[in-house]
Amino acid sequence: MAIEQEDVDTIKNELWEDEQVVLTVRQRRVGPGGSVITPTSVVATNKRIIIINRETLGLRHDIESIPYDHVTSVRWEHGIISSSVFLRVAGFSTEKGFLKGTGGQEGEIDGLNNNDAQELSDYVEKMISGEGKPTAAPASAVGADGGKFCANCGAKLAPGAKFCSTCGKKV
Repeated sequence: MAIEQEDVDTIKNELWEDEQVVLTVRQRRVGPGGSVITPTSVVATNKRIIIINRETLGLRHDIESIPYDHVTSVRWEHGIISSSVFLRVAGFSTEKGFLKGTGGQEGEIDGLNNNDAQELSDYVEKMISGEGKPTAAPASAVGADGGKFCANCGAKLAPGAKFCSTCGKKV
């Protein structure tokens, strides 16, 4: 599962106690549903989904948090160029953010890489079905370059490290 360090850095001060980033996905920069300058990112943790909506050339962002116990269903639509993930969320406002203008039905995260959309959808399905354990996560996650990252704070780990040099958590 790939983790984008930039996305982890954006939300690391928002993480709950014992919350760990499991994967991140980002809208494509080109193609249908994508955004060249301000792509939306989705961070899946062991406790919730965090959506980072970027605005104003990336200088401003809104963070939306959706605990897994509020997600009633997830589905994904596979496209030729990109895919979309749809989430039904109980009890959230439809005035702004992810569910804006949906009448409370489902929110769409579009313009995702096909594999990323399937991976996100599969992980959310696992978490809402009870197969996943909301309090369990790997001690460390592996980034796209093969390097390991601290699952607590997202900092890159030195090879062979037993503790994170940033937050001190055992890995």
